[in-house]
Amino acid sequence: MGKVIILLSIILSALATMLCYLFIAEKIAFGEGRISEGQKEIDKGQPEIDEGIFRLKIGKIELSDGKKEYERSGENLFLVLFDDLLQSGKGFREAKEKIDEGDRQIAKGQDDIDAGEKRLDAGRLELLLGKEQLKQAKLVCKVFAFGVFFLASLSIVLGVCWRKSLAQICSEPLKIPKLILGGK
Repeated sequence: MGKVIILLSIILSALATMLCYLFIAEKIAFGEGRISEGQKEIDKGQPEIDEGIFRLKIGKIELSDGKKEYERSGENLFLVLFDDLLQSGKGFREAKEKIDEGDRQIAKGQDDIDAGEKRLDAGRLELLLGKEQLKQAKLVCKVFAFGVFFLASLSIVLGVCWRKSLAQICSEPLKIPKLILGGK
């Protein structure tokens, strides 16, 4: 009877190992899809960051040129006097407001680029960790596949070796104790 229990235990272990293998294989397929999506997002994000940096540099150059022009105009007394007399200084006030707005936009653009680079770096790190976990999961999956093969082979070998004693055990009627049946 012990041989039957051992053989059934090995077969059940092989089935449980096969279920674990199938579960992990499904998780690996899902993980590969997520890694593919993540790589696409990173590939899409880097050009956007590069474009933002380029536009920010152009904005800084334009702002710098505007500030220089404003300073040169402020040094020209004729323009200052003309603006004060005809427009009550409105032209210089508007120019100063535009320069201040440009400074705010440059600062916001730099903050956006910094935040984007941080998200991109975090995405790269997460992608790297995901790839490492996927590699480990594939290794575990191979171990389970080997376990299924080993346990199935072991059950076949033991079944063949023990076939005579298993046949005897299976052909004997079950001996149920009398206490269970209600007898004395």
